[in-house]
Amino acid sequence: MSVSIFSLYKQYICFFLIEIYCMDFYGHVKRLAKEKMNLSLQEFIISIGLNHDSYYSLKRAGNLPRADEAYKIAQALGTTIEYLLTGAAPKQPDADEVLDKFQAIIDQYRKPQKQKK
Repeated sequence: MSVSIFSLYKQYICFFLIEIYCMDFYGHVKRLAKEKMNLSLQEFIISIGLNHDSYYSLKRAGNLPRADEAYKIAQALGTTIEYLLTGAAPKQPDADEVLDKFQAIIDQYRKPQKQKK
């Protein structure tokens, strides 16, 4: 069975991106725990009820926590999983865009419906 160069390249890129997100995730958690709660990383992890040995094992292995654990961490830090992964705040919808969509929904229900004969 032959493995193409493209396949190997694609796999390498995926591992590379996961590595970047892992570094970002753990770095953001550590920084926010200190800034927002004045806790060390270990104190923070224990304070939210996670096992710090498991957390550090995931970090050392370059893996992210399960979704429910990531959500719990984000909630405790008052942020989003998206921010912990990327450092970027979630895009907030433009007020005009929201109003336009809302108006379109209202207009849809205001239009008289054709009556059957």
